Amino acid sequence: MLETVMYLRRAIAPDEGSIHELFCVPEVFEYLADGQEPPPSIASEWIHSAAADAAQYVGGLWVLVSCTDQTVSGVVRLAGDNTGKLELIYLLHPTLWGQGLATRMAHTVMAQAFATGLASTIWAGADAPNTRSIAVMQRLGMQFWREVQYPLGTGMEYQMPVVKFDPARIELLPIA
Repeated sequence: MLETVMYLRRAIAPDEGSIHELFCVPEVFEYLADGQEPPPSIASEWIHSAAADAAQYVGGLWVLVSCTDQTVSGVVRLAGDNTGKLELIYLLHPTLWGQGLATRMAHTVMAQAFATGLASTIWAGADAPNTRSIAVMQRLGMQFWREVQYPLGTGMEYQMPVVKFDPARIELLPIA
C-alpha cells in the first residue's frame, strides 16, 4: 500500500538541496517559479520561514519522502499571515503525478492545521493553464475564490474555510 512507502515529515535544513533539485525540474518550475529555474536561496528561504510559520500560524513546510531511501519527492507548504488565512503550496515530482499524492499531501497538512483551531481559511492559487494544480484544489473540495493576475497571466485562487473542511474526505498520509 502507498502509506507504507511514502510519508510526510517536517522539512529540515539538510533537505535544502533535495528541495532545490525538485524546484529545478522543468515541469515543476514552469508554474511555481514563472518558468524560471529558481536559485538555491528559495529552498533555503522556505525552510527558514517554515519555523516561523509553524510557531505563529500552524503552517510550515513538509517533504514527501520514501520510506526505503528517504528521497524527497514532494513538498507542501502552509505559509501564514496575521489574518488567520494560510496559503497552501504543493509540488510533486512529475514521475509521481496522477497517483493522488499531491491531493493527499495537501489534505494531510490542511487537516493538521485546521485541527489546531488556529487557522480559519486555507487558500491556494495556480496559473490558469496549470490544470493539474486546479484539479488538486477542486479534489480537495476548495471553492473558487477569485481570478487574479500572476506574472504568467491569469490565475485562479480557491479557498477552504475551516467550517467546510472534512478531514475524512481524503485518506491522510502518515506524518513522521
